[in-house]
Amino acid sequence: MQQVDFLQWLHREIPLTAAMQIDAVEFDGKRLALHAPLAPNLNDKGTGFAGSTSGLATLSGWCVITLWLESRGIDADVMIARSEIDYNAPLLTDLQTQVELPDSAVLEQFERRLLEKGRARMPLEVTLGEPGSPVLVLSGDYAARLR
Repeated sequence: MQQVDFLQWLHREIPLTAAMQIDAVEFDGKRLALHAPLAPNLNDKGTGFAGSTSGLATLSGWCVITLWLESRGIDADVMIARSEIDYNAPLLTDLQTQVELPDSAVLEQFERRLLEKGRARMPLEVTLGEPGSPVLVLSGDYAARLR
């Protein structure tokens, strides 16, 4: 799926993503970045609302696995199974997440288990903010289940 098509699909299937005004998705097959402007995601203090930042981080992990599975021709539901979030500083700029798929050995094991057992889990770390100085770090396990 083209990235523009994916973004339109995302807004249609998960309406909150349109309300957050997520306006860019970049996926190169290994790394994914999502972007949303700060203005519709502000809290009462004029910084990034924690619900928006955690939501975008959670969504980023979901997107990278969903797009990777699609590229492999695997039809599966993806969901967050466990997450832990560290908030390091207030967000004063647009929301920008980064997530990278694990190394090939982890991906191969994930795919093999998914195809053999019908379900699998993958750990991911998602950051929000400038690379090297994230304001938020999400460490989580994402689950996939064959449809």
